[in-house]
Amino acid sequence: MKIEIWSDIACPYCYIGKKKLQKALDQFPHRDKITLEYHCYELNPDLPKKALTKSFFEYFAESHQMTIEEAKENCEQIAELGRSVGLNFNFDKIVVANTSDALRLEKLAQVKGLSDRIGDIFFKAYFNDGEDVSDRSTLIRLGTQIGLSETDIVNILDSQTYLKEIEKDIDYSENGLNLEYIPFYLFNNKHIVQGSISVEDYLNVLTKSFAEWEKNGVANTGGKGDVINGQSCSIDGVCS
Repeated sequence: MKIEIWSDIACPYCYIGKKKLQKALDQFPHRDKITLEYHCYELNPDLPKKALTKSFFEYFAESHQMTIEEAKENCEQIAELGRSVGLNFNFDKIVVANTSDALRLEKLAQVKGLSDRIGDIFFKAYFNDGEDVSDRSTLIRLGTQIGLSETDIVNILDSQTYLKEIEKDIDYSENGLNLEYIPFYLFNNKHIVQGSISVEDYLNVLTKSFAEWEKNGVANTGGKGDVINGQSCSIDGVCS
């Protein structure tokens, strides 16, 4: 059974949700029959290619129309959620950067069967290590760490490859599935989860979807099933 996932490297709830879904899958007795298919959703394509010089707190405060102190309080709440699943967010180190090229490398990794590994390394680089995920040398270093060839990475970065595929990911999610928030999950082409939910809730959706898949095969409803909402970032970049 397939679970499709739309996310962006710069979405903290995508990182938290990935960890929680993995915990649910670790508890699921039929994990070997589940496949994950990753899609891209770029939260802020208008960010310049060169990383911003302002702090993440300044950026967060401006984009969420709040004070810097309020932004810090909000980020601490997200950090606490991260710590509850073993993640260490360092918001004071984050480099605010355009994620387009990193998402294109995620597409390359998918072709090479390395989607899950590159997702982990990019989330960690952005939220934990203060890496500039728009920087060419950084992308080459991170990509080769998980097994991509430097030649393939350079060829992608020097071209327009996968830009249309990312546009298709976004167009289908918004216009075909009515995506409003990420992370966005489509279980067996039927049940939708928008946002990060509890491990127990992931497991419940997984169990229900798998039972339907075993009985009837792949659903042909195109997301016309249950919709569950959790903590998320909206398509206009607001995370709450």
